[in-house]
Amino acid sequence: MNEKHDSDCRSKYTQKLSHTSLTQDEKTEATYHMGETNDKDIHSCSCVIPIIFQYLPAKDLLCAQRTCKEWQAELTPPSPAATWLYQSIVASRWPWAKVPCLTSNDDNGATYAEAINYAERMKELYIKSQYVQESLLPTVWSDNDFRQSCKYGKYSRWVLAKQFDDGAFLIDLAWAVRILYCLGPQAYLTLDGADTSAYDPAFSTCASDSPGWRLISNRNGYSAMVQQQLLLGKDSYASLEILDQVMTQGKHVHNGPRKPLIAHILEQQPEIQLTKNKNWSRAMDLEEHTKLLSFLLRHPESRRALLWDIDGVVCRGVTSLAKERYECWDTLTEACSVGEPLSRQIPHMFNMAKLGQHVEALSWDECCGF
Repeated sequence: MNEKHDSDCRSKYTQKLSHTSLTQDEKTEATYHMGETNDKDIHSCSCVIPIIFQYLPAKDLLCAQRTCKEWQAELTPPSPAATWLYQSIVASRWPWAKVPCLTSNDDNGATYAEAINYAERMKELYIKSQYVQESLLPTVWSDNDFRQSCKYGKYSRWVLAKQFDDGAFLIDLAWAVRILYCLGPQAYLTLDGADTSAYDPAFSTCASDSPGWRLISNRNGYSAMVQQQLLLGKDSYASLEILDQVMTQGKHVHNGPRKPLIAHILEQQPEIQLTKNKNWSRAMDLEEHTKLLSFLLRHPESRRALLWDIDGVVCRGVTSLAKERYECWDTLTEACSVGEPLSRQIPHMFNMAKLGQHVEALSWDECCGF
């Protein structure tokens, strides 16, 4: 940078500092390095740019990235500031989601190479997640042939309703499957041969010799004790709350871009916060959600199978699968039947849990390698 350019930069960012949320000490540190509060021979603003970038919101960082080549380089991996950039825009775009953390096997902290890899990973996560939701989803869902074919299915014709035209509800469905798989009863992954069975979308659309179907066809095996193992606790019941609200479409009025139902649930009922544990972090993992959504969009039969599973559960009343009458959930406030699952709901629950397990076992490239 030449002297005039450095002077312009210092002037611009002195003004910027006055409008940011930095503390006075932080502002002093920044202006000190720009040569405004000391006599040291530091006249270039290049050394203070990374400091300032750490305190700017995502939208300002994106603008800074387009300002000049030097700042673009500063906000591009392997620059340390690039990590902050992509962490910020991912957190801003999906504030309810869990994103990967920078980890290291070194007791002294992350190495330079690990930091570079992390910045690249965050960049790819942002680009791919945005692409899947904002480009791939509307492109796939605009295929009228698939939607029209759904009218011939007993449990899939519900998606022909106008409120599902934009396909955004598929984002909600992927979150619901993640929550059911990660927080739901392990019985859906272990009982009736589920622990050795492979995922197959055909199990969703017709009775078969598969987990769930075998269970309900065996009256002696489907006992009251087994039923209790299939009921959902307060946290995992969020999955059924989402599915029920997706199908009723209209409990939330949206002025502007539509947010996923999980975001509304966490905003409106912060006391729930779905127990903060490892399973919760897995359920809200943005990488895994992106993998699942991409898998559904690229595999029409799995997408159709999930539509069958959802209606097969919701049309019979999701409250019957709740372990208790949890007051925090809308669907349970006036529920008539709680803790008494209907047999035909059970195979569909097995299938959704198995879908979550199947996709999580796939690699990022297998699902999002495009």
